[in-house]
Order: sequence, then C-alpha cells, then structure tokens
Amino acid sequence: MNDVSIDVFPSLIPSKEGLELLEWSSIRVRRDQLLRETDHTQVQDCPLSDVQRTQAAAYRKLLRDVPQDVGDPFTVVWPEMPAFLQYSK
Repeated sequence: MNDVSIDVFPSLIPSKEGLELLEWSSIRVRRDQLLRETDHTQVQDCPLSDVQRTQAAAYRKLLRDVPQDVGDPFTVVWPEMPAFLQYSK
C-alpha cells in the first residue's frame, strides 16, 4: 500500500482570498475597458451635446469609483451606461 500523503500535492482549488484577488483583477480589466470605450466622449471635437458630455463624464466617474465603493468583489454593481452611448458602439 502507498503511504503518500495528500499534503504532498498542492491544492488546485484557490483559496477564498485567491478567488477574490482574481475577481478584483477581472473587475479592473472590465472597468478599464469601459473607460477606454468612452474616452472619445471627453474630447472637444466629439459630436455630443453638453448634456451628453456631462452624462458621459458622470458615468466615467462612477466607473472609476467601482473598486473603491465595494468591499466584496462578487457584489459589484456596474453603473448603467447612458443610452446614447449604448447605441454608438
């Protein structure tokens, strides 16, 4: 019979902390992607009205606040993209 202990093999199941770190990383990647997709809304020659530009800026502020506003990465609620940006993709 083999006397090999289970402890010899490292666990392939990540710890809770490891899962949280992975989730935070994926949240930041998504947030950065959403910010990049709306960068054009903040330049002077973007064909948006002043109201739309203000709405886009507010949306981008909410995106930047995502990692700071939530303690649990599995409960992140993403801000809603303004309708005029949803159709311009």
